[in-house]
Amino acid sequence: MNRRANIGFDRRIDLEWLDAAAAQAAAGARTDEMRAYLWSLLDGAVSGDKFNSARGKTVTVLHHIWSEVPRPAAPLRERAAAQLEGSTPDERLALHWAMMVGTYPVFTDTSAAVGRLLTLQGSFTLAHLTRRLVGVWGERSTLERAGQRIVRSMVQWGVLRDTATRGMYAAAPRRTKVGPAVGTVLIEALLVDAEEASVPLDQLTGHPAIFPFDIDVNASHVRGASQFRVHRQGLDSDFVELREGRGES
Repeated sequence: MNRRANIGFDRRIDLEWLDAAAAQAAAGARTDEMRAYLWSLLDGAVSGDKFNSARGKTVTVLHHIWSEVPRPAAPLRERAAAQLEGSTPDERLALHWAMMVGTYPVFTDTSAAVGRLLTLQGSFTLAHLTRRLVGVWGERSTLERAGQRIVRSMVQWGVLRDTATRGMYAAAPRRTKVGPAVGTVLIEALLVDAEEASVPLDQLTGHPAIFPFDIDVNASHVRGASQFRVHRQGLDSDFVELREGRGES
């Protein structure tokens, strides 16, 4: 299946909405309950009273992130939801990020493009970002809007900031540190999204799509996590892949 068949993520998503959706998922809400809850949550916050309105489309994005996820992301959601209790705001953001990476390829590609641009030049414009996205997604009428709304979401979450130059963005002053429990969830999300079955561990921990996070994860942590299979290639390269039937925590 073509991972870039649909864009999907074309709404600005606020952090408090993600927190609310995640709490419902952790409480075991059914998909119909989640959709009804999100519809009520956004009443007055996003306009529209029809399924195809701005409100309806925003509900759909949130629902896809934390409720009706693609089958490969179902074990990821269970693990992410299990980490929510007692998590810090920074850890919750990392768990949301993992779910968005695992459910929306356009979010992963946008985040990776942003991460590379920040590393290369320290800031970027939407024009820079759109050119990068077109290079992998092709010319699509909704692609620029999706990139813009994902970036505005990232500003609202505090991982990007507006600069003095209108339309130019830079990274937040600090990267968010997360420990092994949440860090391995981020790695699992990258593998759910990956087009290759097996990826070098150093490419996962330094992946540009998780640019806001400094994850404290090493080979020992990954080997000890039941969702992964790790194998050595050469003298010092650890490759990681997802274990089949990884639903158990």
